[in-house]
Amino acid sequence: MSRIKTFKNRIRGVFYPWGILVVIWCVSVASRYLFNGLVYGLDFGIYQPDGIWYSLRTLQWLGNSGQESAAQIISWYSTNSAKGSNFIQSDIFPVPKEVWGLVAPRILYSFFSIPFVLVLGMKGMLVIPALSLLVLMVVSVLLGKTTGNLHIGFGLAILFSTSPTILRWSISNTTDSLLLGLFSIVAFCLYKLIHDPKMLWILLLLVTLTNFTRFSFPMWVAISLVLFLKKLKVAALAIAIVNLITSIPVFYYQPEQAFLPLQQNQNLFTKLLTFPKSFIKIGFYEFAEIAVLDRLLLFFLIIAIIGALARFREVDSLYFLSIFLAVWALGAINGNIGVNFRYQLPVIPFGCLPFMAGLAYLREWYVRSALNIIGKKT
Repeated sequence: MSRIKTFKNRIRGVFYPWGILVVIWCVSVASRYLFNGLVYGLDFGIYQPDGIWYSLRTLQWLGNSGQESAAQIISWYSTNSAKGSNFIQSDIFPVPKEVWGLVAPRILYSFFSIPFVLVLGMKGMLVIPALSLLVLMVVSVLLGKTTGNLHIGFGLAILFSTSPTILRWSISNTTDSLLLGLFSIVAFCLYKLIHDPKMLWILLLLVTLTNFTRFSFPMWVAISLVLFLKKLKVAALAIAIVNLITSIPVFYYQPEQAFLPLQQNQNLFTKLLTFPKSFIKIGFYEFAEIAVLDRLLLFFLIIAIIGALARFREVDSLYFLSIFLAVWALGAINGNIGVNFRYQLPVIPFGCLPFMAGLAYLREWYVRSALNIIGKKT
């Protein structure tokens, strides 16, 4: 009888949360695939302009010539992109110098997509992004489970799977989704690092993978600083060294106008003077945009910030706040406003634990306030 009960408990443990999680993920991916396009004039399509360059590289690695790959991309985008396509072959191949400077080191997404594009064609470029969303959802549940907050972690997974902002960038053919998935694993490994020093080796691998996915240098600097402050100096130094080495291709290929490219006619000194203005402007526009388009994500961020500030010295709070500053600065360096939290996505998994702490803090505050009111009335 006890064996039957144990078996039932195991089945129940698989069904909740993992079975339900996979079903929710499938529904989210299917709905995003079937229903996408322009929203308030914004491109919420699944085939983004940036995706051209990653698709080009994948097709070339599959043995197509540059001209053949460009022709295939032009044909696909003309009927499948949200805004259509007016590209000609010379726009795509040879890759323009400025574009190549940005995408040259970003090899991981194209590499991982090879088998899926081989089987599914251009649709295969959406597989890695979709799996990255699943990784984010799984990590939120794992963080909830390991801290005794399984239901909250599962609730966060649902929130992430319904967030218009997260879905916009998670199910599209860009590197943002893969970076989000990788930093989700980073958040979980950092949580485990204190109790399991072997996690450092996985983190060093993740440093390399993220830097070959998208510019991640500032986030790893933030992580190294937190580790140093928490007396984990060996881990901090190791991550800092690997981060510096694996970022060399990024700095080598970086185009001259990578810093505040919208102000390309200004010299470096003038740009440095205007950077604080860009920092403030980016923060205002990003929060204003998600306040209009994605109040669920805004709720998550506000509660996470409250939780992080309430437990400022806790390591998970320091990770969240430091990486938040890093991705905010990253957006300010780019200077483009209203990109719908795109450059800030890696901070989301680091907000899971502070969010749980924020809910607990607000619950305790509410109980104390209620008891004080009752006490005064009596």
